[in-house]
Amino acid sequence: MPDLGAFCAEIRPRGRTLAVLGHPQEMAVRNGCTALAVDTLHRPIEIGEFRWSSSAGPWAGFPVECRVLGPRGSLDQYGFDHALIGLCVSGKGTLRVRDPGTVRRLQSLPGRFSLLASGFEQRPVAWSGMREMVYVALASEELERLMSHDPAAARLNVDPQFAISDPQVVSIVLNMRNEILAGCPAGRIYGEALSSALAAYLLARYSHQGAPVAPRGLALSAQQIRRVREYVTANLERDIGLTELADQVGLSPHYFAMLFKQAFKVSPHRYVLSQRVHEAKRLLSDGRMAISEVALRLGFADQSHFSQVFRTFVGTTPKRYQCMC
Repeated sequence: MPDLGAFCAEIRPRGRTLAVLGHPQEMAVRNGCTALAVDTLHRPIEIGEFRWSSSAGPWAGFPVECRVLGPRGSLDQYGFDHALIGLCVSGKGTLRVRDPGTVRRLQSLPGRFSLLASGFEQRPVAWSGMREMVYVALASEELERLMSHDPAAARLNVDPQFAISDPQVVSIVLNMRNEILAGCPAGRIYGEALSSALAAYLLARYSHQGAPVAPRGLALSAQQIRRVREYVTANLERDIGLTELADQVGLSPHYFAMLFKQAFKVSPHRYVLSQRVHEAKRLLSDGRMAISEVALRLGFADQSHFSQVFRTFVGTTPKRYQCMC
């Protein structure tokens, strides 16, 4: 068996011996959103070089954090408060995972991620190489909120997976990263939708309990559809959340998103944007408001975000549209 001890490096932060973590199995959520694991006494373990956190902005959904890790390190006894994903977005390195009787040597490359379970029964690991990692903490309280009509889904029961590739997971996590780095212009509804989609996929693909399934024949009633339409129309200037819309009809965000798309043929996020653009066209045609005022009135992050969304739906810019009216 390869000697992991010879491969590992440790540092002594603040007078205490703690391993420098260097792969997706190093983050737990403590005090909101911090990339930390915990030791056997449940003391936090800091990792890598902090870059950014979703807690610094208006993000709604699973906590997300970015850290630069490396060049090498190891960990034997550690745990997590929540299951988590760690996606390599740049750089490369090697990960060694100690299984009973053997050691696996895996490549950590952009587009590969690890999925770790909560608790302390983790496999000893060692790593080398500099990498930029994005971590998503699959916090149980957020899972419970998103999947509130399925209590079994409130805790993600998974087997650890290391340095794996799954385009669906990678796409969702990168969309989370891009939205956060842009300042969350799409609002709470988009962050919650991404988190709900990630939770549902992980439950279906990787968990022991399986994905939550809506009761057979469940659909939004005509009254519920009308209620949602009226609520969106009355709150276009606000940062409407997916949970907020789901509450209007008494459903979990996950079930609501599924039934909404079934009824409206588009996602809740797309529908809210379309209604904002529809109202923007009316206001621009009226000609009494400046473009910046229309953007502010309808809840867009700024005029640039408004112009980008408007052009996507209408095919031209707000200024050109106003000139044509």
